Amino acid sequence: RSLQICKQWYQRRVVITAGGNEREIRHTYTEQLGICMLNAGSDMSSSDYGQALLIMGDYENRIGESEHKMIKNAYIKFVKPFMEAAAKEGAINSERRTLTALRLDLDAAKNRVRNAKTAEEMKDLEGFVDEAQKKFDEQYEITREMLEDRDVKNAEMVVHVEDLAKVQVEYFKAAHELAVEMEKKKVPTATLR
Repeated sequence: RSLQICKQWYQRRVVITAGGNEREIRHTYTEQLGICMLNAGSDMSSSDYGQALLIMGDYENRIGESEHKMIKNAYIKFVKPFMEAAAKEGAINSERRTLTALRLDLDAAKNRVRNAKTAEEMKDLEGFVDEAQKKFDEQYEITREMLEDRDVKNAEMVVHVEDLAKVQVEYFKAAHELAVEMEKKKVPTATLR
């Protein structure tokens, strides 16, 4: 029966988010192991083996909970800022392409002025050059500001990478402490007959 329960354990748990919506979170593999051990241990709770499974299953669940905490903190402190920075990088590339296109338009307008045959034609074309230069200068400023902002954000991302390392260190430290505590825990030993 306990094997059947392990196969049918609830793979997801429902969490109510701040907005009141339900969201499902998968159990970690460590939690899955803990659930199976607890279910099997409760079926055999009268034996030493059942008691050992209950004790170890509890520790496995606690390690899994610290893993969930690590995943949540890693998302908040690194993944989310990284995704925002990646989206901004796409916008910067788009602005750079626009700047390149405007530079080509400006070059073409200047070439038309150089190739003008009369002074009147040259004067008419200079208006196009002025307009192309104005558009190019505006786009240049937009792109320059975005690139400067990116440099600042890159410095911030270094901090986020360091935060990720700290989150992982905290997780592994907590998991190690639980594992050591689990190892030292006195579990009933079966008596051989």
